Amino acid sequence: MVFGSREIPLEAQYLYRKALEIKNNGNHEEALRYLNMAVTLAPRFCNAFNAIGNCLDEMGLYTEAAGKYEQVLTLNPSHSEARLKLGLVQRKIGRDRANPRYAGALPDLPPGNIRFYRVR
Repeated sequence: MVFGSREIPLEAQYLYRKALEIKNNGNHEEALRYLNMAVTLAPRFCNAFNAIGNCLDEMGLYTEAAGKYEQVLTLNPSHSEARLKLGLVQRKIGRDRANPRYAGALPDLPPGNIRFYRVR
């Protein structure tokens, strides 16, 4: 995995993959532990920050998830999944129209249909 010309350390890549496996088995807290270790080793590891946001979102911690998605977009403004997820969590917490990063990424949806548009 490469970010620009900087290579992500192998240990961070391992921790990231292990975290995704753990998250897919339903243990979000343990996955967060591994992801936090990965971003400690590789502070520009966008996909790991995005995965942290996904875990937090799935745990119902929407404000914290929004912060992680914003961090991803600060590191990589063209990260489309983080942009979409940020719009989704902001909609869940009612801040969707206030953030310029939202910028119409989502159509107006009736409440309750947000899960349909979820990106995995």
